[in-house]
Amino acid sequence: MVFLDESEARKVANLYGLRITGIIGILMRAKSEGRIMSLQDELDKLRNEAGFWIDDKLYNRVLQYAEE
Repeated sequence: MVFLDESEARKVANLYGLRITGIIGILMRAKSEGRIMSLQDELDKLRNEAGFWIDDKLYNRVLQYAEE
């Protein structure tokens, strides 16, 4: 497992047929496995403390999917 957050790295991963999961996907999995209690809390921390931009539509869709 490699953690990268840049478009060039994603392009290279695609060239090699590697599966790509973003931070939101990792958090969704953590929620489903019971590793975090609240996906919304973690997404809010990303937005408010780390300056991570998340589109409002995606934010709401992810929370709806996670039943939060």
